[in-house]
Amino acid sequence: MAIIYSYPTATPQSTDNLLGTQYDATTEENKTVQFSIANVNSLGTSNFLEATVTITNAQWLALNATPVTLIAAPGANKAIKVLAASAFFDYSTPSFTWTANVNISVNSVNLAVVPNSLSAVNADMVYSCDSPAAGILATNTALVATGGGTTAGGGSLQIKVRYQILDISSTTSF
Repeated sequence: MAIIYSYPTATPQSTDNLLGTQYDATTEENKTVQFSIANVNSLGTSNFLEATVTITNAQWLALNATPVTLIAAPGANKAIKVLAASAFFDYSTPSFTWTANVNISVNSVNLAVVPNSLSAVNADMVYSCDSPAAGILATNTALVATGGGTTAGGGSLQIKVRYQILDISSTTSF
């Protein structure tokens, strides 16, 4: 067998395979098998969901008084757990300006924040929120964008959220 660093490097594709071992319960031994990159990836992101919501310019200007739903309430005994959040300011004059943080929250618990220290945004910008923040998750409650004290802005704001739905009525899906 060649020394590992003598092999060429490549960019993996989802259809490529990795070599690995899998336990065989019948023989009680490990056998050498191939795993597709796609299957390994899906195992690592199992039960992760993603949503991108565009907040229009009119919604941005009204955000302080009118929250925007990012993820609808998931139903009885289910809670939204935010894993990551980011914001894309799609700039068009005038600059996005706001006087308070834009909060991504469930039942007034802020799980991610777009800080007002970024104001005024006068070009396209992507911001990665510090998330997830700690907090008690309310069941059957929507995830919303609120606040901001928006004073001006052209263009739109897109918020992308990676999340899980936790089901407290089932020990297998929590």
